[in-house]
Amino acid sequence: MTKGPLEGIKVLDFSLAMAGPFAAQKLGDLGAEVIKIEPTGTGEWHRTRPAANAWVNKLNSSFIAFNRNKRSLSVNLKSDSGKKIVHELIMDADVILHNFRPGVVERLNIDYDTVSSLNEKIVYCSVSGYGESGPYAKRPGQDLLLQGYSGSLWNYGKKGDPPHPNPMYISDATAAHMAFEGILAALFYRERTGKGQKVEVNMLNAVMDLQVQELSVFLTGGIKPERSEERLANVLLTAPYGIYQTKDGYITLAIGPIHILGEALDNDRLRSFTEWNDGMEHRDEIYRIVEEIMPNKTTKEWIEILDQYNFWAGPVYDYDDLVADPQVHHNNMIVEIDHPTEGKIKVLGIPYTFSESPGQIRHHPPLVGEHSEEILRQIGYSQSQIEQFKQNGVIQAELMKEVHN
Repeated sequence: MTKGPLEGIKVLDFSLAMAGPFAAQKLGDLGAEVIKIEPTGTGEWHRTRPAANAWVNKLNSSFIAFNRNKRSLSVNLKSDSGKKIVHELIMDADVILHNFRPGVVERLNIDYDTVSSLNEKIVYCSVSGYGESGPYAKRPGQDLLLQGYSGSLWNYGKKGDPPHPNPMYISDATAAHMAFEGILAALFYRERTGKGQKVEVNMLNAVMDLQVQELSVFLTGGIKPERSEERLANVLLTAPYGIYQTKDGYITLAIGPIHILGEALDNDRLRSFTEWNDGMEHRDEIYRIVEEIMPNKTTKEWIEILDQYNFWAGPVYDYDDLVADPQVHHNNMIVEIDHPTEGKIKVLGIPYTFSESPGQIRHHPPLVGEHSEEILRQIGYSQSQIEQFKQNGVIQAELMKEVHN
């Protein structure tokens, strides 16, 4: 089996919900050995709180989304034996990842000072809502709250509309990618210097960084985003940038020369807009003209016409369309895996391509403590010690029954 580019890197994932687990999963996808450290009982928070209350069998869709390529150790960190087990794992780890609120890691004895004293080469990544210090350090860091702070909710819709939230968990997802990037950079630094370090990522910084162009327009150009009268797709871009209804669905139009669009749509008024700035100065009028014309043909017919004029356009998919798309299948972005309790489940594929060390799905999303015994045996505990830990509530070890479809 080809090894991933992070093969040999050992990660301890203490995180919960989305941002931390998603970042850890990305490390696992690229070959890292990821141990998910979970509390005994029901385990990590997302095991019991799925989006849309979507369950498969013992696992739900949200947990499945963020926890493949991990093994689960379910351990009571409030017990002395549990802390000892985790500290032994830390001494041989490369990366620690958590997204606890300030104060929690100190109580659990996995704060950076403690961890780095055990392993000075550790890359220690914390993900928080607003930063580990400052006036908002203890505020809850939930995705929609950070969207509200981001300033971007007034950039959707049209003038007079209330603020519009993004339908994706954009704050969490962006913070996850930043944590992934930060960990990779710190590992590269360690390769060059031999030194570990602490990496801090927060969701507020992440949603600001995601708006680097929009905030640059405001900070350097002095232009505050202003929504138009019509529902154009971006407050900073010229018409016809937006979504339009066709005879059988919807179509997206990117920016482009308006007079060329006029040729494609056979409209003299659009042909008259020959200057670049016309698309901004007349954006509401242009939107209304295009909006009136587009229902005359199907989405497919319009795309074929617009392609002839090299005017960028595309369909508006729902999830049925997306997962059936031939390019998505060509990219192997929908794959089916076997799970011992959930049966065959479809999951997203790995988005990275490497010519020499491709990522692979090696571990299914684990049950609570599914690998507790295996992990403890690997660090030297005997079966009798493990049985004693189970009896004393130090660890939890899940017993599985195979699902036969």
